[in-house]
Amino acid sequence: MSLYVLRLRDGSCVIADASDEETAREKARPLAASEVATARKMESFVAHFALSDKGELAATLLDKKTLSDLHEHEYPLLHAANAQSYMDFDHSETDSRTEAVLYDPKASVHASGWDKRDKDIVEFAVQQERLRFAN
Repeated sequence: MSLYVLRLRDGSCVIADASDEETAREKARPLAASEVATARKMESFVAHFALSDKGELAATLLDKKTLSDLHEHEYPLLHAANAQSYMDFDHSETDSRTEAVLYDPKASVHASGWDKRDKDIVEFAVQQERLRFAN
């Protein structure tokens, strides 16, 4: 079995394990809120599932390789917008140079320093990603 990522026309993704792409598409069909636009095998996938006090599971992608792979292939416009905003804003003095900071609280504070232009760029990229396969 392989893992497939299926990019939906509405901008969402579904991850499915399957022996081939067609089987992955069939497995995703009941979960998909819209039609599958693209499908491909994933090279890497790591997710963290946290159990809440109410018994719900929340998944978070923390693995740098997984996030990079999804941004590069499924969300290239969002990837470019984030890269531009980080490049313009530069790194924070509190960011670790040796550890991942994507979900670090200090990095969150750093991102909160983005001005409205950076936030607008990312929001526009999200809208464009949702529209990219809409037709």
